[in-house]
Amino acid sequence: MKYWRIDINREYKLVDAVAEVTDSKRQAKRLIDEGLVSVNGVRELRYRRPLGKGSVVEFCFNPKLFKSEKPQLLYREEGVLVVNKPPFINSNLDRPNLEEVLRRALGKEIFVVHRLDKQTSGAILAVEEAELFEKFKELFKKREVKKEYLTVVAASPNWKKRRIEKRLDGKEAITELTVVERFKRGALLRAEIPTGRKHQIRRHLSLTGLPIAGEFTYWKRALPFPFTLSPRILLHSQSLEFNHPVTGKRVKVEAPLPEDFQLFLNDLREWSFKVNELTL
Repeated sequence: MKYWRIDINREYKLVDAVAEVTDSKRQAKRLIDEGLVSVNGVRELRYRRPLGKGSVVEFCFNPKLFKSEKPQLLYREEGVLVVNKPPFINSNLDRPNLEEVLRRALGKEIFVVHRLDKQTSGAILAVEEAELFEKFKELFKKREVKKEYLTVVAASPNWKKRRIEKRLDGKEAITELTVVERFKRGALLRAEIPTGRKHQIRRHLSLTGLPIAGEFTYWKRALPFPFTLSPRILLHSQSLEFNHPVTGKRVKVEAPLPEDFQLFLNDLREWSFKVNELTL
């Protein structure tokens, strides 16, 4: 991955400034569309946004955005699968999506049981039969599937553990947080969610002043350096734990961190952000 900072000394369109680095307006638009580009610390989605003199554009050129990465099969038994979902692919809506990719790869009908956001990586459940899909829906409803996530936040909490109970869309929502590691200006958190509301972790953390690195939907204010260089929304489904509906066995499956998340984490630990600088 490469980090870029562009200092603007004359009027420019954002897409043109980013294209000076990517050598491709198509790639520049894709980076902006995915929310990976910051202007003066704020993620910017308007690729034709005018830039005035003194503007600062920052972004990470994440190669994962421009290549199709195969999902990794972590577990398969009696029609139940756990897959390590790559970032930048939808779970089961919009094409291409993980469900479609798995069907082609395995040559049979596959149903993804729950969703991860497009940029979120990690462990996700899928099944080979509609009956199993219904059984897992019941397990999720009874909160019998344990989900743990890892995320990097662009602030340093003054606590070790915290439970957030804030209703979302009128429904109960609970997020349990533990600080795993602290950095100069942020932290690595473990998050458990007994409930599963849409974008729950992202929303809860933004509401409590701890935006996830790369967050742009629920956090509209500026992010501090180096989180303006985040390669995506840094949220990873670390593990799933459940009772297998066929065998009855307790199963726990862990998903290794993808390279982009790990590289950014290493740079945070060592504070070794080698930023390429350009003046336009």
